[in-house]
Amino acid sequence: MSSPSPAEITARALLDAGAFLVRPEQPFRLTSGLLAPFYINCRQIIFHPEARGRIADAQAVAIDKALPGDSIEVVAGGVTAGVPFATMMADRLTLPLVYVRPEPKGHGLGAQIEGGDVAGRRVLLVEDLITTAGSILKFVGALRAAGATVEHVSVVFSRAGEAPLKALADAGLTLHALCTLDTLLAAARAAGRVDAAALADVRAFLADPEGWSRRRDAAY
Repeated sequence: MSSPSPAEITARALLDAGAFLVRPEQPFRLTSGLLAPFYINCRQIIFHPEARGRIADAQAVAIDKALPGDSIEVVAGGVTAGVPFATMMADRLTLPLVYVRPEPKGHGLGAQIEGGDVAGRRVLLVEDLITTAGSILKFVGALRAAGATVEHVSVVFSRAGEAPLKALADAGLTLHALCTLDTLLAAARAAGRVDAAALADVRAFLADPEGWSRRRDAAY
């Protein structure tokens, strides 16, 4: 039997941490305003040491393999959800760590980047997940404005569609995602964490998010 891939390790850890919630009968309201039958809560991972460690190990190994040698000089975490994963990545790769706020602090030194000077350094941005890429582009913009070279982004989970991926590519960024929704759904189905009816709802939402949300809104 072959060893599980980093994506499969991550999917199982997400399930073990209770980070994948499927609830078609009580859908989640997304920031976009749409209702969705599922929700990925990567923040749940940090409460579970074993799952947290498995994901951190997989993420560090994947990045070390993809970007060998001195491709990275500093690891940066986006505030707030990306900071724990960036910290674990920096520890495993024995690299300096900084964190980036969405906006400069409104008092003190007014800093947007904390931890050290990134000017002239090759920086890897770490986030928990990507959906629209908006926050990632904001963090990258701040790092580049501070003089850093940022060409790579590492995330635990991606459910980005074509538009966000194009936005990253247009910004000169390569995305390294440990796990995608297809892998997570397969793991959840195999583990008996989601039944066929709920899986059908998830697939229906992915095929037509606005239509699924509109129908569910009308039912409430």
